[in-house]
Amino acid sequence: MKIEIREDKVILDGYVNAVERFSKPLTNKQGKKFIERIMPSVFQRAIEKNDAIKVLLNHNYDMELANTKDGTAELYEDNIGLRAKIQVRDSNVIKKAKQKKLRGWSFGFICNKQDEETNENGIIERTVRDIDLFEVSIIDDTKIPAYIGTSIEMRDGEVKDIEFRNSDEEDIDNNSSEEDKTFSSMTASQKRELLNGSYRQTFSNGWLEDYDDYFLYGTIKEDSTLYKMPYTITDGTVNIDTSKQVKVVRGGYKEVRYDEKPEQQPKKEVEKIDYSKYEERIKKLKEEMKWTN
Repeated sequence: MKIEIREDKVILDGYVNAVERFSKPLTNKQGKKFIERIMPSVFQRAIEKNDAIKVLLNHNYDMELANTKDGTAELYEDNIGLRAKIQVRDSNVIKKAKQKKLRGWSFGFICNKQDEETNENGIIERTVRDIDLFEVSIIDDTKIPAYIGTSIEMRDGEVKDIEFRNSDEEDIDNNSSEEDKTFSSMTASQKRELLNGSYRQTFSNGWLEDYDDYFLYGTIKEDSTLYKMPYTITDGTVNIDTSKQVKVVRGGYKEVRYDEKPEQQPKKEVEKIDYSKYEERIKKLKEEMKWTN
């Protein structure tokens, strides 16, 4: 999450959730472990169905901070995942931003279509193919579980679960160290030299093309296929997570930049969803769900 503090507002920019990448292990209401991935275009379809996606603090409907309807929140999906650009004028959030107490993102949704299978390790793999997106939340220094769910009656009388997911950006931020801060103060050429050395040790026939605060972009063998993969720096050592490398369309990786919005496909004519009844039900469940004020 990139945080820009101004005199009367704070601007937040970052990825709420990645697509086509399995999550870390989660636990459902039955106590079973599962991992989950949300497929490409799922977020974009959900955005097209909802003209007024709220931005909340800690999933609290009494703390609406922004909304896509009035332009204070901008949500879109690119080849990385669901990205949010939010303008918040709430004095409490501005204060928490200054105190570095904003931890990351989360979002509330209902899953309409999914596939499940059990992998060789006995863990359920859940593939999400269609959702209704209620809200995106900014998470502060109050710990929120990765999975919270309760039943709610849908518009057609069917009962489904409301679910909540935290962004992995929280883990990246919490793993920062004094050495990471030193890295952030390096010049661009010094950063590239450090990252390139580790990259060539990992991929002797590969080439590092670019990097940002969270990902490296490069080839892994003697061809032109481009990959992105997350990295962290601990005790001055670059750790590249090769298990999460993803192919990237060349040129498309610029979509992770903070200064550029990718071109979007024309919106399709879809049935808009009236979320007001859902929101009324959610507010009534506030105590049961143990919301944080």
